[in-house]
Amino acid sequence: MKMVNLFHILSMCGTVMMLACNGDPIHADNKGTDVGRKIDVRQYGAKGDGKTDDTKAIQAVLDSAVVGDTVYLPKGTYLIRTLRLVANVAFVADGMIKQPPELAGKFAIAKQNSDAPLFRAHRISNVYLSFRAETVNEALYASQCRNITVANSQLTGDSTNSRSFSAVLWYDCSSSRITGSTIGYYGVRRSSPKTYNPGTAIRVLSSRGITISGNELRDNGENGIFIHDSGDVEIDGNRIYRNGMSGIQIGFNAAEKVANYRITNNRLEHNAADAVDINNRAHGRVVAINALIAGNYSHGNGFVNEEPTPDGSGIATLIGVSDVIMSGNRAFANNRPALYAEGCGILVANRNVTDGEFEMVGNWDQVKMHNNAFRALRILANAEGNVLDLRQNEVGQVMLPNGIRIDSLYVIENKIGSGPVNINMQGNLKFEGNRLKSAHDVGALLIVNVNSASLIGNHINNTKNAAITIRKTAYNIFIDSNFVTSGGTWLHDFGSPDIKIGNNQIQEHVETTAP
Repeated sequence: MKMVNLFHILSMCGTVMMLACNGDPIHADNKGTDVGRKIDVRQYGAKGDGKTDDTKAIQAVLDSAVVGDTVYLPKGTYLIRTLRLVANVAFVADGMIKQPPELAGKFAIAKQNSDAPLFRAHRISNVYLSFRAETVNEALYASQCRNITVANSQLTGDSTNSRSFSAVLWYDCSSSRITGSTIGYYGVRRSSPKTYNPGTAIRVLSSRGITISGNELRDNGENGIFIHDSGDVEIDGNRIYRNGMSGIQIGFNAAEKVANYRITNNRLEHNAADAVDINNRAHGRVVAINALIAGNYSHGNGFVNEEPTPDGSGIATLIGVSDVIMSGNRAFANNRPALYAEGCGILVANRNVTDGEFEMVGNWDQVKMHNNAFRALRILANAEGNVLDLRQNEVGQVMLPNGIRIDSLYVIENKIGSGPVNINMQGNLKFEGNRLKSAHDVGALLIVNVNSASLIGNHINNTKNAAITIRKTAYNIFIDSNFVTSGGTWLHDFGSPDIKIGNNQIQEHVETTAP
């Protein structure tokens, strides 16, 4: 231990003597021993006049700083090309930083990072950044880093670059965060529903333990946040608006890396695609991602210049994923269904309020929708599921196509604003305790094909013809303790085998009066 300390002391002394001989004022003034200093770059050669290239002067300060130091830029305008960050050294700027326009590069799939970011961090840790900058490439590109913080910063990109790099790029990083910052104008604003331009506020690749909170992410060419092959991510309390694609998009390559997401309390408004898009279609298998999507507010997503794009879900688009909870979200005036679920496993949606639809496509394992208010449930043709559990929702319509399979369909204690509810499926139905209104010629509840069905304790009102129709291809039907009001005969039974009718309260041939 004594040899190590002696070597360290001799090294420090040698460094101080060398810097002093070279005329370096930083350690010559401070004798290389102080820790936790605030180093004003103006005192060491930086001009901050908006004309002088201050890159070398500020880089020299960074390279000479020691653990715990803060490199500080006072008010002024600093022309900077690229700075290499140093481990355990903070960077704080009250002045404005600008990159020279000639550095601007072009994003491409084959080249997703520039050669000249404003800040470059590689294999370092424990860095705090707070600054204002106008950049032509990334404001920060960090790779294989740990514990990097960007806080209370303002990052402005080049809104004329049709192939802009992102503002912040994390690659293979961990335990890092962006908080309280404003990021905007990276890339050309989208002008057509058919095309869009690269340029994302925050891009996260192959990373873990990333926190994005309390930021304003606006007017970028593509996404507000794009995350790929990353896990343990928290996205909380951000305002994400007027971006050219989804507010938040999560993609997969090595699917096992994508897990543990908290997407909470965000405002997602007027993005040209989905509020939240989690897409695992390419893998052909369902991946459990353990995600919570809660307390978010979305409005007006899925439009460009008031024209609809192919996207625009209000709560989330979920494709090929499982173990997702959506709770307490509000979504209004979005282009596409509030919830679009395709080929998913286990999903839970509770206490969400929207003027949009819930739409289900393909296969699923278990989907529970409890205590939501939404316009319609729409299941597309050829869908197959193990369990679909609808309880205590307020829903305008339940639209089930012919020929689907749902092993267990529970429709319990819902308020359904408009019939008919058409049941033509393989599987078993419990339709209990619901309030169903209809003014359709075919009735309120039409059961064409089912393995078994229990209709118990419902309030069913149909102003035309029969309220309930049972076809002969529907088996094991039990109808008991319902309150039925009908403009015609309350029940049309076309010869269903094993139908059992209990003690229902019926009002038939009730005349309706115009309002």
